Amino acid sequence: MHTGRRTFLAGLTVLPLLLSGTGARADTRLTLGIMPFNSALALLKTHQPLRQALEANLGLPIDVFTAADYTSFVRESLAGRYDLLITGPHFAVMSVEKGYVPLVHYHAPLQPIFVIRPDSGIGDAEALRGRVIALSSLFSISSIGGMKWLADKGMQAGRDYHVREYPTHGAAIAAVAVGEADAALTTHTPLKQIPPDVRSKVVQLPSDIRIPHLMTLAHRRLGDKRIAALRKALRDFAESPAGQRFFLDTGYQGYDPVSDADLQALVPYVAIVRQQMELETP
Repeated sequence: MHTGRRTFLAGLTVLPLLLSGTGARADTRLTLGIMPFNSALALLKTHQPLRQALEANLGLPIDVFTAADYTSFVRESLAGRYDLLITGPHFAVMSVEKGYVPLVHYHAPLQPIFVIRPDSGIGDAEALRGRVIALSSLFSISSIGGMKWLADKGMQAGRDYHVREYPTHGAAIAAVAVGEADAALTTHTPLKQIPPDVRSKVVQLPSDIRIPHLMTLAHRRLGDKRIAALRKALRDFAESPAGQRFFLDTGYQGYDPVSDADLQALVPYVAIVRQQMELETP
């Protein structure tokens, strides 16, 4: 499924890069990049109602892309490769600095939670000492938020617990279900979107962290008129039967506008992910 940089989800066909980074095709079709928080198949299935509604409302076809990993996706986003983005709130702040306009974020609060097996004996954060914690990515907001929460309690990765990365939230949760990991850091919405047989094998150990949820953005190159049309199209989708079903099935609950306070609250998390990416850059 992966091109190495970008995976084209529409029709489940893998294509090479379609843009030069200038957004030259925006008059005839739009590109939507979705952060790879789930498998490509799951992302396509989940977002198909949104894609269809936006296409009908805007009168333009929309090509949907994801990437093989968070790092590739963020690099593509910051390079302006997508006309539209659905991305983590910390990545959204970084994208705003590179020419994107925040449109909405999901109403549901993004709460990092630890997923454990019912018989694990883990009842609080202290019981995670010495355990293996599965992550979807070191760069995901759930991972950053959860590890910051543990750090605030005096626990450091590599010293007090061990982390193991998996390609997606679903894979990290499945690792707990089959006993490969003791806990997984995720959020409520991926937990709702995984297969019921996997979900039935785990329970939640909540944290008290609250972060603005995934954000939808448009690149400024689309122009004020088209960005206004996108805002209206998203409102119309949220009020439609298809949109209401989408928010019920995903647990996202609806759309809220992105405020300056939302962006400001994410600054500490943005600083952490920037530091991690700089450390990993040759």
